[in-house]
Amino acid sequence: MKTVLANINFRRLWISQIALALGDALMQMGLLELFRVHGYDERAETAKIFFAVSLPALVLGPVAMVYLGRWQRRTVLMISDGLRAVVVVGIVMWLLPLLAGRVDQQSLLMVYLGIGAIGVVATFYLPARSALLPNLVEPAQLMKANTLFATSMAIVTVGGRALGGFVAEHAGVPWAVSANALMYLVSVGLLARIQMNPHATTVTETKVGGWSEFKTGLAYLWEHPTAMPLVMVSAVFAFLLGLLVVVFVGYAMDTLGLRTGGVGYLVAAAGIGAGIGIGLLGQGKPWTKSDWLPFAQLLLAAGALVALSFTTNVWRAALAVVVLGAVASTVMIYIDAKLQAQIEDVRRGAVFAARGMLNSLTMLIAFWLQFGSATFKRTPPPTVLFWLGISAGVVAVVMLVLSRRKRS
Repeated sequence: MKTVLANINFRRLWISQIALALGDALMQMGLLELFRVHGYDERAETAKIFFAVSLPALVLGPVAMVYLGRWQRRTVLMISDGLRAVVVVGIVMWLLPLLAGRVDQQSLLMVYLGIGAIGVVATFYLPARSALLPNLVEPAQLMKANTLFATSMAIVTVGGRALGGFVAEHAGVPWAVSANALMYLVSVGLLARIQMNPHATTVTETKVGGWSEFKTGLAYLWEHPTAMPLVMVSAVFAFLLGLLVVVFVGYAMDTLGLRTGGVGYLVAAAGIGAGIGIGLLGQGKPWTKSDWLPFAQLLLAAGALVALSFTTNVWRAALAVVVLGAVASTVMIYIDAKLQAQIEDVRRGAVFAARGMLNSLTMLIAFWLQFGSATFKRTPPPTVLFWLGISAGVVAVVMLVLSRRKRS
């Protein structure tokens, strides 16, 4: 890790991501406190928020696949953070009359639209960030760099949610949400100081239509021997996460009887799990590079979800959350490092954009089920967790078989 951190350009990108993770966590807990205090359905409104931020990646994914190959990635990150800071300020201004007590009710539509705008920007930001990393570190350091990213994001996200619950309850929702805008600006300043040579792009003297480039990118992904299975596994985890982040709120508040601060503290158990999981993966043992690793992680997550569904005790629930945290924090380390190392530079942005599209599709389905399906809305959270775990176990086995057939 010392070698990676000695790279000042990587270090600036790393610190910027820590700032963003902290800001996002504070804003999420601030909005959760808003729902609780003003009598909104926390589970349904949380699902709507995540739905709004995920939808643009599916709709605009083809655009991202084409243009991310043409643009300089650092510039994309800087412009993205600046735009998101403006959007967050707009959300705070819209909520102020409700938070100040000047109105009894305030439509949350503008909040959803603002979150959707953040999702539009993230459609370009996230693939650009993943594609930029190999331009800053040597190929041999990619696993360490991704491990450090995952470690930091897990710790800061968990700590940020615990802090965000405290800030939202004691300092107020405006402070928790506004902190996100400040973090975006901090990130812009750090990214501006990264010094790097322009990277390869797909721009050629012969202008190629966007649809043609999109089809070429999809064909490249499909024909690659390992990229498609990894992208599919990523999508399955995205679906699980999409259901879990919403159901977990209802489970913690309804089944365990926790308040906003308590939810944040329970999430801290995921941070402990993240530390354990990343510590094991960071040892670099042969099994950490095995092709079966992501499928084993999916099976482990399945067992933890089933165990969680059978307990109403906070401490036993925390143990299951530790396991889920270990899996969630490490699965993308393996997938990202493999894709970054095996995808050629000019196609890297398109492949990560395609992954973003598929992840968004599965997460949108998961979020919609939470507020658009009467069956899901009536189903108690423990029941959802149980069937989620069973389904994850079945999918893990099926996808392992299919991936082996594709490689052969």
